[in-house]
Amino acid sequence: MQELQNALSVADDDYLIALANKGILKRSYKDLETAEISAEYTDTTAEVTVSGEKCTITVPLAESKCTCPSRSICRHIITSILWLKNNSNNTVNTESGENQQTQDNVSENTDTKISDELINELTSFPLQTIQKAMKKQYYSEFVYDAEKGILPEIEETSVLSVKFPKEDMTVRLISPLEYSTCTCHSLKLCKHKAAAILAWQLKHKIITPETMLTNTEPTTRIDVSKVHSAAETVRNFLFDILSNGLVRLSDDISDRAEYASTICHNARLADCERLMREIGNRIQSYIDHTADFNTDILFSVIMDCIILLEKILRTDDQKLLSSYLGEFKSSYSLTDTLELIPMAKRHFSSASGYEGTIYYFLNKDKNGHYPFLSYSYIMPKYYGSSRRNKRSSAPWGLGGEMDDIMGRELRLKNPKLSGNKISSSNDTKAEILEKVNLNQPIVYDRIYTDFEKMLYEVFRNEIFSDIEKLVLVAPKRCVSSKSDTITQSHQIVIEDYCGHYLTVKTKYKSDSKDFFALLQRIGDIMQENPEQQYVIFANTYIQNGHCYLYPIAIYDHIDIPRNMTEEKPEITFKPSETLSLLSKLMFEIRSILCDIIQCGINSFDLYEQINDYSAECTKSGLIVLGDKLKKAYELFKAKNHTYDNDNTDIINILTEIYTYLSIGIQKTEIKQANNNLYEEN
Repeated sequence: MQELQNALSVADDDYLIALANKGILKRSYKDLETAEISAEYTDTTAEVTVSGEKCTITVPLAESKCTCPSRSICRHIITSILWLKNNSNNTVNTESGENQQTQDNVSENTDTKISDELINELTSFPLQTIQKAMKKQYYSEFVYDAEKGILPEIEETSVLSVKFPKEDMTVRLISPLEYSTCTCHSLKLCKHKAAAILAWQLKHKIITPETMLTNTEPTTRIDVSKVHSAAETVRNFLFDILSNGLVRLSDDISDRAEYASTICHNARLADCERLMREIGNRIQSYIDHTADFNTDILFSVIMDCIILLEKILRTDDQKLLSSYLGEFKSSYSLTDTLELIPMAKRHFSSASGYEGTIYYFLNKDKNGHYPFLSYSYIMPKYYGSSRRNKRSSAPWGLGGEMDDIMGRELRLKNPKLSGNKISSSNDTKAEILEKVNLNQPIVYDRIYTDFEKMLYEVFRNEIFSDIEKLVLVAPKRCVSSKSDTITQSHQIVIEDYCGHYLTVKTKYKSDSKDFFALLQRIGDIMQENPEQQYVIFANTYIQNGHCYLYPIAIYDHIDIPRNMTEEKPEITFKPSETLSLLSKLMFEIRSILCDIIQCGINSFDLYEQINDYSAECTKSGLIVLGDKLKKAYELFKAKNHTYDNDNTDIINILTEIYTYLSIGIQKTEIKQANNNLYEEN
């Protein structure tokens, strides 16, 4: 019994949150006040009855069981533990002063540090197991950061909490370690748990960065000369595009882009190949004069690819090269059972050469890291139209086609996730549940009626990541609905219940013309019938300082609870004029860079504008940017008086300016988008 007493004494709120979650702990505290509870003790366990359910509380506490259907640590178990902590001293013989002193010491120590059991487990955890769980690229990046002294945030209380701000992940390590939790919901040793253990070992000098480096060589050594040769060839191709400009593209540019992508593939430059395929497709869009071509996006992708290629060319270190090359296939990790509500599907066609269908689901777990998950049936375009247009078969052991099961809720057992993407793994099995009903509390909890709140919550942790930022919004009214025949787009401006404005925007595409026409009709109906309530399921993004919604589905049958649509207090927010000016300045400079790619470096003669912007940046306090622009001006001016076609120095300074602007825009664009919520576009 003493062992159970000791376990209970260290089970404070932090420990119980790690064992279950914060929501279950709060519910258990409420149950503790009203539930009928009784207990019987054995030598090693406590049998606790809570509201008709029987819980067996044992050591370790994570192995406690309950008769309720839950397969994890439920509220009955947590309530039992809380009750035992409050009442065990009255029911268990603790007359021994020595035993009481031991309990007091344990309780006192665990207020400030993790338990000795957990320390022993963390200290002896093998590096080889950590490396296997983290996988090669993630481990290499971790080592690279560790060498520079960059480690995740570590907090040691009764549990070891480790936060990874870049990924918005939190790991809580408890003893035994196999019962530790991660916000990615993996049941096994995920890469985040492994990285948390490694971070603690580094902090306490159990292991050093030098020791980590001894085991970071890739299982297959990289042919450095082959990689450098491929990188140089591809870089020269991109230099030609920047030098000559889009207006002077050669007739064989598409073939050259495909050849460059093939070179990347053969040399295992996975990330470069993806960028090159996108560059090739965007250049083809320019040649075909398609409405969705965007010079700014093409310039960004070219710059990103050049920066990556330069990193590859500057090193022959196997570890760094491995992290720069990337992987051809995403890695998935096993997670807990998922219950999903199908929301919508959309046709997908990417500039990097893939096409197919994406199916979207709402995660019924309120504490899930991603509120929305997706399953994709996507094929490379070069497989041919007949194969690409084939309907998706339902995965996870389900019969029939994917479209046929989108009307039923699903339960996935042993699902595998990569970010918010669900794998089609054969190890995952699905159960078909009741018919989809969007009028339920979990759906209401995901709906935004305040656009400012949406902007803050969606972008605060995963700024400009590759993951779609999916939202449900319920506007108060439609302000305007109009089409633009020049850009072949349709825009619906909506207003929320706080006086904020957002634009729902989509472009016409031949493969989604029916949805485009539907959006036009819905916009007209929303204006004609302001009393009709609509809920929009969309991907939200920020562009040029404005927040937009790309619609995926629009529902007219979700009954929004009245308390969600009540009028909010008068707006007191005042936009920042200084922020607007800085943001506008950086966008104007970015526009100049896009002009360069349009006409080419060899023909660019508007360098005096760059000099003007250099002076303006210096006056505005952007001294570093002003110096870089000044250098670019001098290089362009010198080139105007020479026949030298080597543009390496100019391209290098352009990449520096691009990098500065990218960081600056990221820091100001969300705030600028917040400013623009108060203006109709």
